[in-house]
Amino acid sequence: MFDLLIKDGYMIDGSGQSRVRSDIGIIGEKIAFIGDSTDKDSKAIINANGLIVSPGFIDAHTHHDGILLNDPQHASSLRQGVTTEILGQDGLSYAPLSSENYEIQRKYLGGILGMPPENLDMSSIRAFRSHYHKKVSINTAYRVSHGALRMESVGFFDKPLRSKELDHAKNLLEEGLDQGSVGLATGMSYHPNAWSDTDELIELCKVVKEKDGVYITHLRDINPERGFGGGGVPEALEIGKRSGVRVHFSHTRTSAENAGQVSKV
Repeated sequence: MFDLLIKDGYMIDGSGQSRVRSDIGIIGEKIAFIGDSTDKDSKAIINANGLIVSPGFIDAHTHHDGILLNDPQHASSLRQGVTTEILGQDGLSYAPLSSENYEIQRKYLGGILGMPPENLDMSSIRAFRSHYHKKVSINTAYRVSHGALRMESVGFFDKPLRSKELDHAKNLLEEGLDQGSVGLATGMSYHPNAWSDTDELIELCKVVKEKDGVYITHLRDINPERGFGGGGVPEALEIGKRSGVRVHFSHTRTSAENAGQVSKV
């Protein structure tokens, strides 16, 4: 007997194949059956006639870190079929941060992330994740914030991340990856992130590589002289080559200079 039976829905499984009409039987938290359930019993039944049944969508680029904490139901995403969101996008988030730096960051990022509650423990990735896990309606994954690493290492200042400060940032990053972060994210249009240079990012990404994480970057367009090849795509590729890390571009941008050249870009 199933715990739940979803009947007569059009199933789209993400494989690229056309939709098929099918029933889905669930036991516990796992799909146990796909097919014609005419002779099957279930404790509960959902009639999905005329509806689509699919895996939940993963939204890989959101800025809901603060909004989720104020509106955990998050109907705006759920009603679009989104069941997982990747937080920490563009290196703009709250962990790992001391209580003092969290108060600075929550105000600084309020216009893009929403204004989260005061006095939350954001001192580690474990603490950050605890505010979301089973407390909001969707699943979340988090990339360590490059901005947070800089604030905890050299403050909100235009300073190079070198020597003991770099070691401190690398230790925080390693701890975060060990505590469940999926990678490192930076946004090179924003401060304090844009005060970095390519060498700093390579050193941080060596840690991410060791932990089999992903480097996610909003490509550099601020302080281009600090980036290999003037920043942008060349810098991101150089970071991947020299650290060995997997690289994901958050954006591909057009501009007046490359208008009409999207295919080339």
